[in-house]
Amino acid sequence: MRYDAVVIGSGAAGIYFSLSCARKGKRVAIIEKDELGGTAFATGCLPVKRFMDKIKDLKKAESLQNQSLITINNDKELLYKACKGSMDNIERFTLDKLDSEYIDVYRGCASIETKNTVKVNEDILDTDNIIIASGTSACSLKGSCEIDENIIMSHKGILSMKDLCDEVIIIGGNVEGIEFASLFSELGAKVTVIERESEILNGNDFDLIKNIKERLISNNVKFMLDEEVVSIEKDEEIAYIELKSGKKIETSKVLVTGIRKPNTPIGASEIGVTTECGYIKVDNNLKTSVDNIYAIGDINGLHGMAHIAIQQGILLADYIYDGKNISFDYKSLPRCIFTINELAGAGFQESQLSDCSVDKIYFNETFRGFDSNNDGFIKIITKDNYIKGVWINSIDAGSLIGNIGIWIDKNISIDDIKRSLFINPTLSESFIELAVKGVKK
Repeated sequence: MRYDAVVIGSGAAGIYFSLSCARKGKRVAIIEKDELGGTAFATGCLPVKRFMDKIKDLKKAESLQNQSLITINNDKELLYKACKGSMDNIERFTLDKLDSEYIDVYRGCASIETKNTVKVNEDILDTDNIIIASGTSACSLKGSCEIDENIIMSHKGILSMKDLCDEVIIIGGNVEGIEFASLFSELGAKVTVIERESEILNGNDFDLIKNIKERLISNNVKFMLDEEVVSIEKDEEIAYIELKSGKKIETSKVLVTGIRKPNTPIGASEIGVTTECGYIKVDNNLKTSVDNIYAIGDINGLHGMAHIAIQQGILLADYIYDGKNISFDYKSLPRCIFTINELAGAGFQESQLSDCSVDKIYFNETFRGFDSNNDGFIKIITKDNYIKGVWINSIDAGSLIGNIGIWIDKNISIDDIKRSLFINPTLSESFIELAVKGVKK
């Protein structure tokens, strides 16, 4: 078979490159050895958010129950199964999306035979361009038992458990670890987080994470801070964790977070693709050391975020077929932590800037949010009246942040916000409230 492009990996980068190429009239094949959608859509990022959606639905329903309007079922096992069920159709949805653009899907392990040939099972695919979008995989701590997805687990295993676990020890108070701590504590599991730093979600302003941590504590999450895991061993039922302090703890489930290894395709090194610590080195246009081979998404080691992988996929298609050079500028990088509350933002935080002006407004101070139990807020950071950072802490912060990164990229000022229109009544009007209120130094 002959293709304009053969893509190895069906995660965020691979899917969006394939869709972009197909819409330019190009013939594309995509190869996947595991679940279609990869970590972003099938086994990690999206499932966590879909689980949290169900949990937030229940929380909203509880407020109606408190007003005697409905009666809800608080069976946590039933809630867990509903969470799992929300992802039942993701494979079919992904396949339909690819089929709609006439993209050929091959299931199996890809092997790069030459710079223009990829083998999958017994099929030989000839192509003008090879796109490596094979991503990364979770791995265990050095010197510890390997992840078995039964006792020592990654995101993939813990999201596919048949039944809700009673307890879990999470290694890492990073974004991934705290999202899972939020999820499983809301489901009623006993959760312990082990973090080697002195605070969870290290690098974030304290006021942004304060109510997230308080919620976790109210859900009986135990934090072991300034503590480091030395090793994890296991038998058929129990994991044994040894800590640097000398403490030893046991649990039936361990979730290892924040440790990834690159999925370098078979044959890549043999044909001259240069790697560094397993990650594929690329230039400013995502080209590898071999002219017609490119690497996009987590496999190139630039950033491990799905929205960056999507952007790289789209921009690479424009570069290859329209000649548009790629430029990377991540100073406004939007990001979100999907906990309760969510924390989303773009640009700088207060602790990263000197001589900046900061103000915040709580949503329950606005007309749309008054008399509500929404304890969220918007925090805006400016310098010389220009917006340098916007951060939202709220139950649905990720949906509110949108493309606010453009405000920072385009050097938007508070005066520009005053001249903008925000639909009434919505929580987004909080930006107008802040602009009128004036940002204090």
